[in-house]
Amino acid sequence: MSDMIRFPGPPAKDDHVICDSPYRLRWGDWRTINIIQVHVHPAAIYEDQRQEDLAQGRDPGGHMPPHFVLDSGMQATAQAILRHRQDETALEEVSYLAALMEALVNTPCAILRTDLIRRVYQEVDSLSNRLGLRWRGRAGHFMLPLNEDALTPRGFEQRVAPLDNLQEFFRALKEIGAARHQALAKSYVIYYPRHRGL
Repeated sequence: MSDMIRFPGPPAKDDHVICDSPYRLRWGDWRTINIIQVHVHPAAIYEDQRQEDLAQGRDPGGHMPPHFVLDSGMQATAQAILRHRQDETALEEVSYLAALMEALVNTPCAILRTDLIRRVYQEVDSLSNRLGLRWRGRAGHFMLPLNEDALTPRGFEQRVAPLDNLQEFFRALKEIGAARHQALAKSYVIYYPRHRGL
Protein backbone atom coordinates (compact mmCIF):
# COMPACT_ATOMS: atom_id res chain seq x y z
CA MET A 1 0.00 0.00 0.00
CA SER A 2 2.83 2.44 0.71
CA ASP A 3 4.47 1.94 -2.70
CA MET A 4 4.29 4.88 -5.09
CA ILE A 5 2.24 4.37 -8.21
CA ARG A 6 4.03 5.39 -11.40
CA PHE A 7 1.69 7.00 -13.89
CA PRO A 8 2.33 6.55 -17.59
CA GLY A 9 3.48 9.41 -19.74
CA PRO A 10 6.63 11.47 -20.02
CA PRO A 11 8.27 12.72 -16.84
CA ALA A 12 8.25 16.41 -15.96
CA LYS A 13 10.65 18.63 -17.92
CA ASP A 14 13.77 18.66 -15.70
CA ASP A 15 13.03 15.93 -13.21
CA HIS A 16 16.15 14.09 -14.32
CA VAL A 17 18.59 16.77 -13.10
CA ILE A 18 20.19 15.76 -9.81
CA CYS A 19 22.66 18.65 -9.71
CA ASP A 20 24.75 20.84 -12.02
CA SER A 21 27.60 21.71 -9.72
CA PRO A 22 30.27 20.73 -8.88
CA TYR A 23 29.47 17.70 -11.09
CA ARG A 24 26.69 17.37 -13.64
CA LEU A 25 24.62 14.45 -12.36
CA ARG A 26 21.41 13.19 -13.99
CA TRP A 27 18.90 10.37 -13.74
CA GLY A 28 19.07 8.34 -16.95
CA ASP A 29 16.05 7.54 -19.10
CA TRP A 30 17.36 4.15 -20.22
CA ARG A 31 16.38 0.71 -19.05
CA THR A 32 19.81 -0.22 -17.79
CA ILE A 33 21.24 -1.05 -14.41
CA ASN A 34 24.52 0.70 -15.21
CA ILE A 35 25.76 4.12 -14.28
CA ILE A 36 27.15 5.79 -17.39
CA GLN A 37 29.56 8.68 -17.90
CA VAL A 38 29.19 10.89 -20.99
CA HIS A 39 31.43 13.67 -22.30
CA VAL A 40 29.64 17.04 -22.27
CA HIS A 41 29.44 17.40 -26.07
CA PRO A 42 27.50 14.17 -26.76
CA ALA A 43 25.54 14.81 -23.54
CA ALA A 44 24.45 18.22 -24.85
CA ILE A 45 23.28 16.64 -28.11
CA TYR A 46 21.39 13.98 -26.14
CA GLU A 47 19.81 16.60 -23.84
CA ASP A 48 18.56 18.58 -26.87
CA GLN A 49 17.13 15.39 -28.40
CA ARG A 50 15.61 14.49 -25.03
CA GLN A 51 13.78 17.84 -24.81
CA GLU A 52 12.52 17.39 -28.38
CA ASP A 53 11.29 13.86 -27.59
CA LEU A 54 9.52 15.03 -24.43
CA ALA A 55 7.88 17.92 -26.30
CA GLN A 56 6.54 15.46 -28.88
CA GLY A 57 5.41 12.94 -26.26
CA ARG A 58 8.06 10.33 -27.10
CA ASP A 59 10.11 8.29 -24.67
CA PRO A 60 13.59 9.90 -24.52
CA GLY A 61 15.16 6.54 -23.62
CA GLY A 62 15.40 5.58 -27.28
CA HIS A 63 18.66 7.47 -27.71
CA MET A 64 21.87 6.79 -25.81
CA PRO A 65 24.98 8.93 -26.29
CA PRO A 66 28.49 7.42 -26.52
CA HIS A 67 29.55 6.67 -22.98
CA PHE A 68 31.70 4.82 -20.46
CA VAL A 69 29.92 2.15 -18.41
CA LEU A 70 30.88 2.58 -14.75
CA ASP A 71 30.82 -0.92 -13.38
CA SER A 72 32.56 -2.85 -10.58
CA GLY A 73 34.91 -0.50 -8.70
CA MET A 74 33.99 2.53 -10.79
CA GLN A 75 30.33 2.01 -9.86
CA ALA A 76 31.15 2.33 -6.15
CA THR A 77 33.15 5.49 -6.91
CA ALA A 78 30.21 6.94 -8.90
CA GLN A 79 27.84 6.12 -6.04
CA ALA A 80 30.14 7.97 -3.64
CA ILE A 81 30.05 10.98 -5.99
CA LEU A 82 26.25 10.90 -5.86
CA ARG A 83 26.27 10.59 -2.07
CA HIS A 84 28.71 13.51 -1.59
CA ARG A 85 27.45 15.68 -4.48
CA GLN A 86 27.01 18.78 -2.30
CA ASP A 87 30.48 18.62 -0.69
CA GLU A 88 33.33 19.50 -3.06
CA THR A 89 36.01 18.68 -0.49
CA ALA A 90 34.57 15.19 -0.08
CA LEU A 91 34.42 14.81 -3.89
CA GLU A 92 38.13 15.62 -4.12
CA GLU A 93 38.80 13.06 -1.39
CA VAL A 94 36.77 10.46 -3.33
CA SER A 95 39.03 11.06 -6.35
CA TYR A 96 42.15 10.83 -4.18
CA LEU A 97 40.93 7.63 -2.53
CA ALA A 98 40.14 6.12 -5.94
CA ALA A 99 43.70 6.98 -7.06
CA LEU A 100 45.11 5.34 -3.92
CA MET A 101 43.11 2.19 -4.58
CA GLU A 102 44.15 2.18 -8.24
CA ALA A 103 47.79 2.34 -7.14
CA LEU A 104 47.36 -0.40 -4.51
CA VAL A 105 45.54 -2.86 -6.74
CA ASN A 106 46.70 -2.16 -10.29
CA THR A 107 50.12 -0.50 -10.18
CA PRO A 108 53.47 -2.14 -9.43
CA CYS A 109 55.17 0.45 -7.23
CA ALA A 110 58.37 0.25 -5.16
CA ILE A 111 56.66 1.88 -2.15
CA LEU A 112 54.09 -0.90 -2.05
CA ARG A 113 56.77 -3.58 -1.78
CA THR A 114 58.10 -2.24 1.53
CA ASP A 115 56.70 -1.94 5.03
CA LEU A 116 55.50 1.56 4.03
CA ILE A 117 52.49 -0.18 2.53
CA ARG A 118 51.11 -0.19 6.08
CA ARG A 119 50.98 3.63 6.03
CA VAL A 120 49.21 3.55 2.64
CA TYR A 121 46.59 1.15 4.03
CA GLN A 122 46.12 3.44 7.04
CA GLU A 123 45.46 6.37 4.69
CA VAL A 124 42.97 4.29 2.69
CA ASP A 125 41.22 3.12 5.85
CA SER A 126 40.98 6.65 7.26
CA LEU A 127 39.52 8.08 4.03
CA SER A 128 37.19 5.10 3.53
CA ASN A 129 35.75 5.52 7.01
CA ARG A 130 35.31 9.27 6.63
CA LEU A 131 33.63 8.97 3.21
CA GLY A 132 31.69 5.76 3.86
CA LEU A 133 33.25 4.30 0.73
CA ARG A 134 34.24 0.64 0.44
CA TRP A 135 34.81 -1.45 -2.64
CA ARG A 136 33.77 -5.09 -2.50
CA GLY A 137 34.60 -8.13 -4.55
CA ARG A 138 36.32 -7.84 -7.90
CA ALA A 139 36.59 -4.11 -8.20
CA GLY A 140 38.90 -3.89 -11.22
CA HIS A 141 39.40 -0.14 -11.63
CA PHE A 142 38.48 2.64 -9.24
CA MET A 143 39.15 5.97 -10.96
CA LEU A 144 36.47 7.17 -13.36
CA PRO A 145 37.79 7.19 -16.94
CA LEU A 146 38.58 10.17 -19.13
CA ASN A 147 38.75 10.27 -22.92
CA GLU A 148 42.38 11.39 -22.53
CA ASP A 149 43.24 8.04 -20.91
CA ALA A 150 43.12 6.48 -24.39
CA LEU A 151 46.08 8.64 -25.45
CA THR A 152 48.29 7.34 -22.63
CA PRO A 153 46.75 4.11 -21.35
CA ARG A 154 49.67 3.52 -18.99
CA GLY A 155 50.09 7.15 -17.94
CA PHE A 156 48.98 6.54 -14.34
CA GLU A 157 51.31 3.57 -13.95
CA GLN A 158 54.25 5.44 -15.53
CA ARG A 159 53.80 8.32 -13.10
CA VAL A 160 53.26 6.28 -9.94
CA ALA A 161 55.43 3.16 -10.39
CA PRO A 162 58.86 4.85 -10.08
CA LEU A 163 58.01 6.68 -6.86
CA ASP A 164 60.11 5.50 -3.91
CA ASN A 165 59.34 8.21 -1.35
CA LEU A 166 56.11 7.97 0.62
CA GLN A 167 55.44 11.72 0.72
CA GLU A 168 56.02 12.00 -3.05
CA PHE A 169 53.69 9.01 -3.52
CA PHE A 170 50.88 10.67 -1.55
CA ARG A 171 51.51 14.06 -3.21
CA ALA A 172 51.43 12.54 -6.72
CA LEU A 173 48.16 10.70 -6.01
CA LYS A 174 46.58 13.84 -4.56
CA GLU A 175 47.59 15.73 -7.71
CA ILE A 176 46.21 12.96 -9.93
CA GLY A 177 42.98 12.85 -7.91
CA ALA A 178 42.58 16.65 -8.01
CA ALA A 179 43.23 16.77 -11.77
CA ARG A 180 40.73 13.97 -12.39
CA HIS A 181 38.16 15.69 -10.16
CA GLN A 182 38.55 18.93 -12.15
CA ALA A 183 38.31 17.12 -15.50
CA LEU A 184 35.18 15.21 -14.45
CA ALA A 185 33.52 18.37 -13.11
CA LYS A 186 34.33 20.35 -16.25
CA SER A 187 33.87 17.84 -19.06
CA TYR A 188 31.52 14.99 -18.11
CA VAL A 189 27.93 14.19 -17.17
CA ILE A 190 27.16 11.12 -15.06
CA TYR A 191 23.79 9.42 -15.56
CA TYR A 192 22.42 7.15 -12.83
CA PRO A 193 19.75 4.49 -13.42
CA ARG A 194 16.45 6.06 -12.43
CA HIS A 195 14.47 2.98 -11.46
CA ARG A 196 17.13 1.04 -9.58
CA GLY A 197 18.14 1.47 -5.98
CA LEU A 198 21.74 2.57 -5.61
